Amino acid sequence: MLPLKIMTWNVEHFNGRGGKSPDKEPLRKGRLNRIVDFIKDEEPDIFALSEVTTSLVYTKMVAAFPNHTFHITTGQQSQEILIGVRPGLGSFFTQKDEFKRNNIYLRPGALLTVKDGDLIVPILFVHLKSMPSAEGFGLRDAMYDKIYSLKKALDKAAKAMPNHQGAAANFIVLGDYNSMGLDYYRRGNDISGNREIEVLTRKMNARGMRKPLPSHPFTYNNGSQSDLPLSELDHLFAAEHLEFETSAEGHEVRVAGWNLKNTAAKQDKWIEKFSDHAPLIATLTGVGS
Repeated sequence: MLPLKIMTWNVEHFNGRGGKSPDKEPLRKGRLNRIVDFIKDEEPDIFALSEVTTSLVYTKMVAAFPNHTFHITTGQQSQEILIGVRPGLGSFFTQKDEFKRNNIYLRPGALLTVKDGDLIVPILFVHLKSMPSAEGFGLRDAMYDKIYSLKKALDKAAKAMPNHQGAAANFIVLGDYNSMGLDYYRRGNDISGNREIEVLTRKMNARGMRKPLPSHPFTYNNGSQSDLPLSELDHLFAAEHLEFETSAEGHEVRVAGWNLKNTAAKQDKWIEKFSDHAPLIATLTGVGS
């Protein structure tokens, strides 16, 4: 199984048909083909795309990767998570509806469990509740609790296995956390996105999870003409004993996309062609004790 290259990417409003700008000119014509080409160039063993809004994307992805195994979340929510798994990689998929918090329109988690002999790696892809409102922040915090509960259950299951040698589950959770903080009442009472990430990281650390170092600090860019700030909304957390391929600069998670463009104009063009979120790419290389 190892090395295991994993990619997660929120492809903004991904319907497979492109879209129209206010002046009715094609805005994202050919975007599906560009996404396919991007994935083929990266050659991930597993990739997950968030904000899939039509079955057309699923159909065309299956056609573009005929030997992959595909899974997609289902339900009343308007945005799905689509997962592709390379040929020969054993896995099974579980939709985690507890992340919907009894709201049929919220998004479930997507748990892909990869297995090769005695090595089992549960990978949870998430697209958590957005918005810095009290409702959004509260629902997001409750969803974090579901991650912690799942980690505890997976650790318990790992310890019950005959070949268990004291290590916790090989758990990875990644995707769009929408960690944008809370706008409550005036600035002095708000919770910044950075503070939300700081607390989340501490709570993950307390449960034996760490945040592998990303190559860039921001994963979301709404373009140079937007009032929205650059933000870190997408994250990867992993069991602390898991080892990842590391760059010469010490980065374990590559934040690609518009981050690699050196001017605002080039970044805007990439965002228009692909997405306002950057892909996260990481390669699992080892399972320590």
